[in-house]
Amino acid sequence: MKKAIVLGADNGYLNKLETTIKSVCTHNRNLKFYIFNDNLPSEWFQVMNRRLKVIDSEIVNVKISNHQLEGYHLPSAYLSYATFFKYFIADFVVEEEALYLNSDIVVTHSLDELFQEELGDYWIAGVRDYFVKGYENRFNSGMMLINVSKWRQENLSAKLIELTNKHHQEVFGDQGILNMVFGENWKKLDRKYNFMVGLDSLIHIAVEATPEALSSWYNSALPDDVLPYIIHYTGEKPWLHMSQNRYRDIWWFYQGLDCSDILLRKERVFQTYQDLTVIPKAYTAIFTNSCELEQVEYLIENLPDVHFSILAHTWVASNIIDLMRYPNVTVYQQYNRFSYDKVMKKLDFYLDINYHDEIDDITNVVMNMRKPVFSFSNTNHCNEGAQVFSPTDPDKMVQEIRKYID
Repeated sequence: MKKAIVLGADNGYLNKLETTIKSVCTHNRNLKFYIFNDNLPSEWFQVMNRRLKVIDSEIVNVKISNHQLEGYHLPSAYLSYATFFKYFIADFVVEEEALYLNSDIVVTHSLDELFQEELGDYWIAGVRDYFVKGYENRFNSGMMLINVSKWRQENLSAKLIELTNKHHQEVFGDQGILNMVFGENWKKLDRKYNFMVGLDSLIHIAVEATPEALSSWYNSALPDDVLPYIIHYTGEKPWLHMSQNRYRDIWWFYQGLDCSDILLRKERVFQTYQDLTVIPKAYTAIFTNSCELEQVEYLIENLPDVHFSILAHTWVASNIIDLMRYPNVTVYQQYNRFSYDKVMKKLDFYLDINYHDEIDDITNVVMNMRKPVFSFSNTNHCNEGAQVFSPTDPDKMVQEIRKYID
């Protein structure tokens, strides 16, 4: 029997929906997708059905255009009324169980193990939500293994609509309503099935965040060699150009895959985002609290095989953001510990080229890592140990860096 997988989307989210579907199909076959929508074109479904036959799968167009969902209050700007489509799952899905996924999710493993979970009399199986105040012990509704037969028997869709009509202004969207109905009658799953990264770019700047909360969040990170089965990009989305949430490159990997690569199981499907792009010869970084970086564009242009990471504790000026027009530049504004660790693990050398104060004692940190520091005479923050050059002759610095990385 085919595994039933349900998603809801509107036309504005179509490319995100496709990314989720591609990620599922990369690691699974024998699938039946139900796409709840009110404005997706029929031609898209026809094309997708032709493609999915190759992996013994199909896609169903569940069209619900006569609804009141757009009138419901949404707690966050990034949410769409399409999130309420999940209310109608039992009215259209014929299987006894189904996996519901938001369209800001990617799947990185086989789902066989998840579908073997026994639901018994539970409404769903899900993962605790840690991101909504007051909902710490409740589930996140972006991923649910659903007991469709129970939903059907209880005529759940009518009950959910009735409660939403009454409470949509005061609860956290569909998630608040579903938790209100299900209470404690849901099965708790390991967080690998809904690994949420929404607080990555928020918790370190949140006014109410305590040191304990910060420590707990950062310590919740998985080891580098362990990938969650299902990654949920709550909060800032990976397709936003300044997002810092973890696993951003994973989303772009699946977004960048061609459907033919996936369906024909080509070798590149089992590689990584880095294999789809140019791999830098070396990595450098600049930590700054200033928008003035000596000769930065000259260095970027003359070291095209070096990746430059620019990190700041604050929002950055437009001239720094505009450096991202170069393919070898990433800017981290209001950077968090995950971004810091990611950059420092790859660092080959440091560029001490920012004007004004040094931040985070970074040159000493780099020297303790036994990595070289390259600086200009008018930006040097090191008492000793750095290789210092004249700002009027940046090519000498480029030549020395080239010697080092070659």
